[in-house]
Amino acid sequence: MVQLLKKLDNLLNKLSSLQLLISNALLIFMMLIISFDVIGRNFFNKPLAGTFEMTELSSALLVFFALAMTHRYKEHISIDFAVAKLPAKAKHLLDGIIELVIFITVVIMANQVLANAIRIMERKTTTSDLGWPIYPFYYVATFGLAIFALVALASAIQYFALAVKKS
Repeated sequence: MVQLLKKLDNLLNKLSSLQLLISNALLIFMMLIISFDVIGRNFFNKPLAGTFEMTELSSALLVFFALAMTHRYKEHISIDFAVAKLPAKAKHLLDGIIELVIFITVVIMANQVLANAIRIMERKTTTSDLGWPIYPFYYVATFGLAIFALVALASAIQYFALAVKKS
């Protein structure tokens, strides 16, 4: 069982790192298209078509792809002045419960985003300027949420293991 958890953690680490790489590429892409749009608009009187749509969709994907890595390295804001006074086992148990709540919440979110993607796909909704279908972006966001949920679940299992570990 421990070996399986280590393999899962290794796989999640690789997927989170890949998502972080993609989110960094999206950030560079957004900076470039905004720059090209400003240069084209101000110097050539020819703005880049669809800049707003590309920036909007890229920023959404950037957020969904960065969530798992941010959670993995515990970079979210936390207030733990009350928890800091608890014994180690109680802290681990509480952290495990919190991670489990995060897992359940993110699974529900992923389910809703996926259902919305299916509805948008059936309606053939596209962006207004470029005419791109929107549903693939929802599917990619669902994938990002799924990885985030699995990172939270793996973290919950690790905390629960620490809570029951004999000193």
